[in-house]
Amino acid sequence: MAKRSSLFPTPRHDHGACVAAGLARAEEVCRGRRERLTENRRQVLELLLAEHRLAGAYDILERFDWKGRKPAPAQIYRALSFLETMGLVHRVASRDAYVACSSQDEGHGTVLLVCEQCGVVAEPSAAELRRIVQQLAGKSGFQLHAHTLEVIGRCPDCAVAADA
Repeated sequence: MAKRSSLFPTPRHDHGACVAAGLARAEEVCRGRRERLTENRRQVLELLLAEHRLAGAYDILERFDWKGRKPAPAQIYRALSFLETMGLVHRVASRDAYVACSSQDEGHGTVLLVCEQCGVVAEPSAAELRRIVQQLAGKSGFQLHAHTLEVIGRCPDCAVAADA
């Protein structure tokens, strides 16, 4: 039987609290870097914060409120690029999708636990792994800029359903 982890949202999880906290953090990050969280950037982030699941650019495009304007994929990609640069979203390369950052730790995003069944993503603290990767890079003279480990498996809810 799979064990429930506090890393993954519970069925009664309050996504509204995540959205509010994520948008507040985004405002703070942008203000600190003297960048603007434009309406397009805010809406893309809000769509990702509303769930803890992966979303591709075209999924976001379909859910985006264009307010009568013609849908423009380039606007979505520009917003995602900005949000990723600010450390507010992560690109999950193996799925060509994005997820809102759920951690406020320095150097977060080292490990993403991705459910292959439902697409939910958890972001555990990984300070020890970060230290090991930095040591390995340092020993080889490699200048490390960023690293992300994508771990694919099943979240607790999907694991329980599979065990049933």
